[in-house]
Amino acid sequence: MIKRHIGKPVRFGFILGIIISALVAGGIALISYQVSHQHSKNNIAPKTQTVSQETLTVKSLTKEKKVVMVNLGLSEILNEKRTTKLFGQDIFGTNRQKIMQASFDAELGVDGKDVKITATGDNTYKVSVKKFMFIGYSNPNFKVLDEHNGVFSSFTADINETDMINKVLDAKSKQKYVAKYNDLLEQSTKEFYRNIVAATNSKAKLTFEFPRSN
Repeated sequence: MIKRHIGKPVRFGFILGIIISALVAGGIALISYQVSHQHSKNNIAPKTQTVSQETLTVKSLTKEKKVVMVNLGLSEILNEKRTTKLFGQDIFGTNRQKIMQASFDAELGVDGKDVKITATGDNTYKVSVKKFMFIGYSNPNFKVLDEHNGVFSSFTADINETDMINKVLDAKSKQKYVAKYNDLLEQSTKEFYRNIVAATNSKAKLTFEFPRSN
């Protein structure tokens, strides 16, 4: 009698353990399938994209930044005169004069966004430059060369050296340098873009369109 009563709970526990194990195994299998399926979806081999020679060349030519085409060492002589006037006439002896030398290194070139690249045929491209620009300067050096003041110059306001220097680097002066060296800018721009395209397409031929010089 004792053996019969003890045997039933043992068999029931054994069966219950089998059922729980089967459920756990099934759950693990389901999770593994979902993870594997999701992983395979995320790792689909990318489609091969063919980049044409034309696209590669245009991308190589396009530079979305300022590019220095010409480096110049510039020197300017500044001569400023000033007198006090009465009834539109200079008063004798009130004159002031200051002569300065300004020297600096200037950088001229183009901004990439102002350059348009167009494919015009089989391995032929047109490079259109909207404008040349004064990019920047370095190594400025300004010094007074000479100064003359009349005997009554105290009646005339001093000549400000900073104002004289600013005139050398104002917008009008910068444009003057760009116009003066326009031919050199065009030559350097041609060499720059031809060297770039030669690295990607040795058969490519370029034509250029530049802004009219003033």
